[in-house]
Amino acid sequence: MADVLVLNNLGGGQSVQVDQLPLPGHTVKGYNWRYNIDAGKGPNSCICMGRLGVRAAFIGKAGKDAPGDRGENWMREAGVDTSGLLRSDEVSTGQGVRVVARDGQNLIVCGESSSRALTWEEVRDQLHRLKGAAWFVTGFEIREELALAAAREAKALGMGTVLNFSPIQTVEVGALDYIDYLVVNETEVARLAGVDDWRSMPLRDLLARVRDRYRCGCVVATLGGEGSAGLKGETFWQIPPVRVEVVDTSGAGDAFLSAMVVNLVWGKDIQKACRWAGTFASYTTTTRGTIPSYPTLEEYRTWLSGQADQNI
Repeated sequence: MADVLVLNNLGGGQSVQVDQLPLPGHTVKGYNWRYNIDAGKGPNSCICMGRLGVRAAFIGKAGKDAPGDRGENWMREAGVDTSGLLRSDEVSTGQGVRVVARDGQNLIVCGESSSRALTWEEVRDQLHRLKGAAWFVTGFEIREELALAAAREAKALGMGTVLNFSPIQTVEVGALDYIDYLVVNETEVARLAGVDDWRSMPLRDLLARVRDRYRCGCVVATLGGEGSAGLKGETFWQIPPVRVEVVDTSGAGDAFLSAMVVNLVWGKDIQKACRWAGTFASYTTTTRGTIPSYPTLEEYRTWLSGQADQNI
């Protein structure tokens, strides 16, 4: 029996390093092109949770091709249940590109191709087959209508629901009163609140605007180098960042979300879950890549024990 079900896209692709991220209309030189050890937000989250000792199961669709094989194998190696990953020779596993700047900042173009063939009937069948999990996690690397329909069904089946509102969609999704935790980054929370910069208004008011717009149970925002914040009911919290030597921020947001859910599985309240997740996500930025940066629980505890501030 899985603790967490994850519905999202399985992908992969290449990464390239640049001195500075390009602006619209700019051309920059890239170097160190390579295939990534990366499988997309959903599989990455499953792998991260699996390495932390939580039983995760993935639901999605991929082609019968080498990128699909790589993603499935990486999940299996982390102990993830991939029985809900539907493989088809009628689709190709989506591929993306990650651009990483010298300072560790990055931008990502993700590929969705194989998930376009995933149907609601297939997803519903897997949800009912795997029901009994405590939590359901999804995001918009697949069609938003499919992700949201699955979240409603998971809620009806008794699961807690977590939505990573990423990538931002242009389609109005309506009320999300069936979502327990809406997780966004600093750019996404500003767009959902209708402002240009998240710093342009008090953070509590910003989160309240998003919560009231979507009527979800709780909004959690990761703020890059500024830590994280959350609002649940009338309880607001802000958690300062953990200072580390940043090598690559790729996958840090997925690490935060994954660690937050892991802590919810462990029975922690959301504030403690976010504090643990923030420290964990900071740790992952000290290693290049996404999947390679996700430690086992033992590895993470070893690193944590060596830090001067034991309360981080």
